Amino acid sequence: MMEFLKELRRRYLKKRKDRDPNFPVTTWMGDDILSNGKIGKCITVILNTPGCRWAYEYGGCTMCGYLMDGSPGEITAENIINQFNYAIEKYYKEIENDPKNICIKIFTSGSFLNEREVPKEARRYILSKIGELDIKEVVIESRIEYIREDTLEEVKECLGSVNMEIGVGVETFNEEIRKHSINKGVCNRDILDTLELAKEYSIDLKAYLLIKPLFITERDAIEDGIYSGNKCLELGFSRISYCPATVHKGTLMEILWKKGQYRPPFLWSVLEIIYEVKRKNPDTIVICDTSGIPSNRGAHNLLKCKCNEYIKRILENFTLRQDLSDIKRVLEMDCCKDHWERFLEFEERNIVPLGDINIKYSNKNKQKFLN
Repeated sequence: MMEFLKELRRRYLKKRKDRDPNFPVTTWMGDDILSNGKIGKCITVILNTPGCRWAYEYGGCTMCGYLMDGSPGEITAENIINQFNYAIEKYYKEIENDPKNICIKIFTSGSFLNEREVPKEARRYILSKIGELDIKEVVIESRIEYIREDTLEEVKECLGSVNMEIGVGVETFNEEIRKHSINKGVCNRDILDTLELAKEYSIDLKAYLLIKPLFITERDAIEDGIYSGNKCLELGFSRISYCPATVHKGTLMEILWKKGQYRPPFLWSVLEIIYEVKRKNPDTIVICDTSGIPSNRGAHNLLKCKCNEYIKRILENFTLRQDLSDIKRVLEMDCCKDHWERFLEFEERNIVPLGDINIKYSNKNKQKFLN
């Protein structure tokens, strides 16, 4: 699979466009839930970097197209520093007015702690400036192989009293799914060792969990999402962030989706996973990414059903307020839930996962699943 994924990346990278190296891919400010459970303001900065080395060298994850946000040209440490300064200057007044209510998220379409993506000079500059701002917390993302003693020591030295959380792509706690469905290149032992190391430095790890990887059924995806979420919280991740699968361009997931051999998760499945995990872990933070919802490439129920936008708003509100009663109320709705239940049943009888196509249900000649 790795060779196929590498060739797929190579073809799509030819379509990548140059960006001004001195400006981030994008930056925005909005409400977010902080690590203490309170609602604060979050400044998100997506830096323009070369992108994920795992994708370049090993084909990357089967569902991830974020490498296309990276730059095809050279990006220097000075360029990245300029990008960061641009974002901070844009929101400096908001930071100055209420620093202890501010979180800064620095994303790279890869790993912030990898020096081949973010040079050490730029990384130290960014972390030191954030330390000087004396904000509440900073969030970065990294593959676990770059979370080492030397990088964590550097982080603590630069940030001072600012809290840090590192988002890690765990995706699932089923090693077979992570290896064969996702091509993550990470095993459970690696994850456990990284957790222990982060605890030694009082740095939080957030687990990103993928809802419905390739090659598994909808029901299996529900069970895996619940199991993986509970396991991550049991092991000591500070919080979990569910990522319902979205079909990115230039990925294996897109190829199978176009062939009618993959369907993004139903929103009913997403709700059930979140409800069960939060119910069992009421004092921990469980959040959900709603990007892609409710397009045909993202999590959706029946595409024309009015419940899609409503559920998206409920998920966004839950992420901020952690109030499980809204999720429970929605799960008690009827709406198009019967379609989801029939899909689950038919898919189990069919043995293999089904795509987003019109299929006949059992022996009822005229009853179809409309997507």
